[in-house]
Order: sequence, then structure tokens, then C-alpha cells
Amino acid sequence: MSELVRFGVSMDRELVESLDRIVEIDHYPNRSEAIRGLVRQELLRHGEIDPQCDVIAIVQLIFHYSVSISRNPIDRYPSLRIITNLQQHIQKEICMKILVVSGKNDEVRSWAHELSNQRQVIGNVTIAATDNLVKELIE
Repeated sequence: MSELVRFGVSMDRELVESLDRIVEIDHYPNRSEAIRGLVRQELLRHGEIDPQCDVIAIVQLIFHYSVSISRNPIDRYPSLRIITNLQQHIQKEICMKILVVSGKNDEVRSWAHELSNQRQVIGNVTIAATDNLVKELIE
């Protein structure tokens, strides 16, 4: 594990109270863990990670059942691995596809954007973890 660095943070009282609610609702042991978790989420959301690092991601697609989602071959993305592929009707005529994938950050994002940018498809990709974050679970 890397070296911890202490620093001070100033916040409006209302913001601190909101942080304390997050600590309580999400069962963080303290504010520091909550802030670390929130910073990790934001770094993942903004893609502030090495394009070549290994990631685990969730790709979500919503579409009308009559839409034929184009296959997006993974052979152009050597590191990409599909772990889970789930499709379910969430309303009478609306389907949701959830894919859990792993691979290099840039390849996962490119592949996922090709899927989600199809006509009549609503989608997004969420980087759930990087290889470094997964290693933290072991240490």
C-alpha cells in the first residue's frame, strides 16, 4: 500500500453534514474513508487513469426490443474479455443489456462507446475498478 498523506480540507458546514450523511448511509468507518472512496469514484468516472492499465467495467445498453444491436467484435481489442452478458426486458418493449468486461482501459472504453453509440441505443460505460484498486483489496 502507498504512503498516507495527511492534509486539511475546509468545507461549508452544510457540505460536511452531507458528507456525514454519506458516511452513515454508505457505512464508511469515517470521513477519511468516505473521501477516499468518493475521490476514487471521480477518478474512474473522469478517466483519470492510465489508458493501458487493466480495468473491470460495466457496459449498460437500453433499447427497443425491435432494434438489432450490431455485433461489435472483440478481436480488434486483444485485451478485452467479456465476463458476463445479461439481457432482460425491463418494460414490455424495452430491453436492457448489461455486460461486465475486463481489459485495457482504452480498449474497453473504445469498444463500449462503439456499442453505445449505435442508433436507437442508450448506453454508458462505468469503469468499476482498476487493477491497482483490485490489488488494494488483497493487501
